[in-house]
Amino acid sequence: MEMIYTTTLPNASNTDGGHCHEHCRAILLIFYSMVLLGGTTGTIMMLRIMFKRNSHSMMSTIILNIIVLHAVLLVSLPFRLSYYGLVVWEFGSFTCRVVSSIIYGHMYFTFVFYVAIVVLHLLIYFKKLQMQQLQKYHAVVLSITIWVVGSLIFLPILFLQYGIDPSYSEQQRCFEFYKDLSQREFIIMNYSMIVIMMTTVVTLFLMQVAVIIQLVKAFWPDLWAHQEYRAQIKSFFFLLVIVVCFIPHHAFRVHFIQKYSERENSELVLYNEVCVARTTVCCLDMLCFASGIIH
Repeated sequence: MEMIYTTTLPNASNTDGGHCHEHCRAILLIFYSMVLLGGTTGTIMMLRIMFKRNSHSMMSTIILNIIVLHAVLLVSLPFRLSYYGLVVWEFGSFTCRVVSSIIYGHMYFTFVFYVAIVVLHLLIYFKKLQMQQLQKYHAVVLSITIWVVGSLIFLPILFLQYGIDPSYSEQQRCFEFYKDLSQREFIIMNYSMIVIMMTTVVTLFLMQVAVIIQLVKAFWPDLWAHQEYRAQIKSFFFLLVIVVCFIPHHAFRVHFIQKYSERENSELVLYNEVCVARTTVCCLDMLCFASGIIH
């Protein structure tokens, strides 16, 4: 898991390299407000649709996991909005660590569930798996496995290594954990996650495009009449969400790690914060489904 770091608000010393000036705060407030409003609306609408359909399919169970992840992130956003709006953190250092971690835990857990949806649809397309074979308990086992393995990796970093320096709790500031870049193990974790995500996305994206092209050739012009085509388009949508929301953050991370210094490059910290905020836009995925943008 990658480390978490961000900008310093205007009440910090002018000699500190990570200044989040008024422009930065305005961008972050707009981003998080939009995600909080749209994400909450989409989550509620999608839950109502799922309860009405009362579906017990594997895909529905995975979607429910994603909704839970979105809900956890959305609960944490008022803390961020309060901080960037009031320019002071009043909830304690531990709460700061938890709120900081949620945005990254949400991104990686959501990424894994997105990938699970894409892989399952590809396996069904290539006749490696039959939809009839997928029972609800398969989805439950898969979900529990993802949560347990992810927690075993994520929680030790949160409680034993991440943001434990006493200097982080000074002057009622929060989200200033970028100084951990000086630790070699965190740099290795960052690069590892970048390579894993980039490789996974490129591989699945190429496979998904190839499958859609084959289906277009086979089913044209009545594409939407075929459930197989609709399923692959949904998978492609989740890949697009990864590309739009997660990949820019990881691509920029390479440049950030190489160029960032605690004493300079405050603009890099600002760009990094915007990329971090951009990852939360994936919460709007349920709004796209519930509103009919993606059928």
